[in-house]
Formats: sequence, structure tokens, C-alpha cells
Amino acid sequence: MRLRRWDIVFVRTDEKDTTGHPGIVLSHEDMLNDPRHQRFNVLMGSKKSPAGSAEPRHVLLDGADGLEFMTLVDCGLVVVGRKTSVLRMGGVVSWERRKEIQRKVRAYLGLG
Repeated sequence: MRLRRWDIVFVRTDEKDTTGHPGIVLSHEDMLNDPRHQRFNVLMGSKKSPAGSAEPRHVLLDGADGLEFMTLVDCGLVVVGRKTSVLRMGGVVSWERRKEIQRKVRAYLGLG
């Protein structure tokens, strides 16, 4: 499976996880395509419950991004995923949401 920046992938969080959690790939394609690099940067998401609310650091993804359900992505924490933990592709982040994610990642990680 070829990964690209802004892909939405479902990543296994542990050995027993059969469905995975949605995550947005952040790493550059040079690293993603290099077989020596088995890890990549990802923003993790979780299914949004109808009663749940988004915090300021969250971005909401939906069908426009190729997902079957509303998903909250936490832009305040970049985690490391393993390429072998990717279970399946889920879509691609829409252009409008990419700008929002970039803005929130910079703000919440203090990158200017």
C-alpha cells in the first residue's frame, strides 16, 4: 500500500484491534516511500458521537473526506504510526480541511 501525505488511513492501535482508528498521514512522501523508514507521523482521529462536542484543537472530517462517519481529529498531538499497522485506506483530506488542520497544528504545537 502506497501512503501519501493527507491520506486517511485506519491504523491498528494494538495487536487485538481489528478495525483500527482513522488517522491523517503527515509525513513527506520521501520518507513514506523509503523502505528503510517503517514509521510515519500521523494525526489520530476518533468517531464523533452525536452528543459529543469538538474542542478548539479538533477538526471534524466527514463524507467529503471519504469517511463513512463523522470523525474528530486531534491537531494538538502528532503520533508515530508503523507502516505495518495500517489496515486500510479511508479517503483523502479535502482541500478546505487541510488548511484548517495546518493552522491548528501550527497553533497547538507552537510552530507559529
